[in-house]
Amino acid sequence: MIIANIQIEKAIAHEVIRAADLVERPPIFSEGLMELGDNGKSLISKRLISAVGSGSHCVDVTVTDASEGSPFDRATMMLDCEDEGFVRESQLLAVALSEAQTTGSIKAGTVVFIVGSCAVDGEQSRFHAIIKADSDQGFYRQIRDHAITFEYVKDMLLGESQRLLKIAFIIEDVFCSPAEPSEPREPEDFSIKVFDSMMQNSGDGNAAAYFYRTFLKCRQADNSARKTKQFYEIARDFINALDLPQGDKVDLRGDLVAYFRGNQMTLEPRTFARSVLPQGTQDSFIRACRDKGMTQAITKDLGLLKGKMRKQSVKFSSNVTIYAPPDVFRDAIEVGEVGEDGWTVVRIRGTAQVMA
Repeated sequence: MIIANIQIEKAIAHEVIRAADLVERPPIFSEGLMELGDNGKSLISKRLISAVGSGSHCVDVTVTDASEGSPFDRATMMLDCEDEGFVRESQLLAVALSEAQTTGSIKAGTVVFIVGSCAVDGEQSRFHAIIKADSDQGFYRQIRDHAITFEYVKDMLLGESQRLLKIAFIIEDVFCSPAEPSEPREPEDFSIKVFDSMMQNSGDGNAAAYFYRTFLKCRQADNSARKTKQFYEIARDFINALDLPQGDKVDLRGDLVAYFRGNQMTLEPRTFARSVLPQGTQDSFIRACRDKGMTQAITKDLGLLKGKMRKQSVKFSSNVTIYAPPDVFRDAIEVGEVGEDGWTVVRIRGTAQVMA
């Protein structure tokens, strides 16, 4: 899915705090819409496209609760709200996000609600973006009297290098005119994508899941296991087809398994290419993924690949196959080239043991 040309129509920001702190005070709410200006809108648009556009680390999620008053109901309602209703519904969602922030590592921050329009695969659609950002510290650079000075900034948000960021991007696939009778929207009318820095950088599932699971009442899309298997097969077939010595390809297949067994919660073509493949083949792999419709990150689900993750193998034309756990295969087996006599030299660390 290619997302471009984001146009922001309304935006508002509120404080979000940890659930344990709600007993002491409510979050700080804005009472009116933000005036972003052209530069502000441009910056946020770039951040959204970078996070949820083609080639990004966002993943698809499915709504599990679309009842009246649910986050999905309020978020989709805000597409058609007048300013007063937009402010009210956003405040209620900010409270719900604060209530969801129960894990010890979660920090207070700012949540921004944005509605507008964008091009999705060339077609105009409305969207609602929910951005939860933790504050960062930095400096505001100024040039005075031919000298550069720094002014300390305590609460800085949405900078390009900011790491702790969570985004829900709700795209209206089936347009509903505001003039039509007001009825709850159906999840089938929308696509929902979630970007979470914790999902690509950490194996901490609880820290990564509270935003889309506890707050948004969503779950990972049903096709995660199938897409994970498809990604693996695309990468495996690409490696097998490379014009490289057989031993190098065996090593790359081991690197493929190691990448899938890593702690990251998402798999993404560009990241895999840069992490595993030789530099001269990376662009070709990304194009191969694009040709097969895989342009964004997917949530890793190894349910259909458990057997392949437990062992690595290499099969010879003589119907001989060598199996070993991936770590053992990497450290103890070397596959050489095929000689003129049709024999392949294989080196195995260790001594042969006669099996009973």
